[in-house]
Amino acid sequence: MGPKANMQIEHANRTREIIMRFYKAAFAVLPMTLIASGTVAQDQPANDRLKFSVSGQINRGILFFDDGVESNELFVDNDNSSTRLRAKLSYDFGQVTVGGEIEYEFEFSSTAEINQINTDDSVSVANERKFELFVQGGFGKLSVGQGDSASNSVSEVDLSSTSVIGYSGIADFAGGLLLRDGAGALTAVNIGSVFSNLDGNSRIERIRYDTPTYKGFTGSISLGQDDQEDLAVRYSGTHGDYRVSGALSYNTTNSRDRINGSVSALHNPTGISLTFATGRDDLDSGAPDPGFNYIKVGYQTDDLLPWGKTAFAIDYYDGGDIGIAGGNAESFALVAVQNIDRYDTEIYAGYRNYSFDAPGQTFQDLDGFLIGARFRF
Repeated sequence: MGPKANMQIEHANRTREIIMRFYKAAFAVLPMTLIASGTVAQDQPANDRLKFSVSGQINRGILFFDDGVESNELFVDNDNSSTRLRAKLSYDFGQVTVGGEIEYEFEFSSTAEINQINTDDSVSVANERKFELFVQGGFGKLSVGQGDSASNSVSEVDLSSTSVIGYSGIADFAGGLLLRDGAGALTAVNIGSVFSNLDGNSRIERIRYDTPTYKGFTGSISLGQDDQEDLAVRYSGTHGDYRVSGALSYNTTNSRDRINGSVSALHNPTGISLTFATGRDDLDSGAPDPGFNYIKVGYQTDDLLPWGKTAFAIDYYDGGDIGIAGGNAESFALVAVQNIDRYDTEIYAGYRNYSFDAPGQTFQDLDGFLIGARFRF
């Protein structure tokens, strides 16, 4: 048996092990919740108070690329919204709800990892995204464990209905692909290292508190490991014909301070949307501070096809000093998404161009075309 076959077996065994851990952890919480249920008044049947769900999604696609020298196609897991599995258990005590959530990500040949050298479509990544307990009520929500920091996704508010194929995190489209220099040689610089939406502190071990929502506003604070601290405010509301959502955060690590945010507005009668995101870092090292701006115009309609909503969008990204001091990154995209409501599925297609330059270095543009489908269950 060759090395490749052994690697495939190892990946398969690891995936099975994680799935078993996932379900064991989910069902381990169930007896404790049932015991706790005996302490509440029986004014409502216990089975109405207890909620348990298993859900997830599969998101597969084909990424075609042209890096200036090589044109090829890769079978990928779309990292814009990766394949994942989750379990959630909660119990309603009347004024307070207590529960837990577990979520794992399973990516085979992720667009964030696969490249011109590593084209093996058996490559898999299994990540623990969430493993947390929570309690919520009129006081808000308190969460403990691995989960979203207060600032996670603050750069990613988007009402265009096209985020599955394109949003401010433009590196997810083809982040693993390597750029070529002016002579055509592959470099060590990949898309993901020099294109970023400078989002918050992602999913970490933390304690997080979210306030009750007041007039559309919700505040959040979290304290995480490795000096990761976050403050964020989010808004969602309707004003006449417009739906508006936005978020803003200040977050820190032991190496930088960051301010980032995004806002998106949808005009319901026409289906036209406008989205803007931005972020800036203050690096402790004294190196040039990275920053980016992102703008997107979208259109969505329920009238084009009988299957469900159809959405189109164009976007433009400009970033500086991300990954390489003095580097300038630009990207634009055209994307389309068709919902098939009957089967909880979206089919999508998108083209994206990446352009990057840095002092004393020349890189060739990279073009990507991604088609695929996301099925939710």
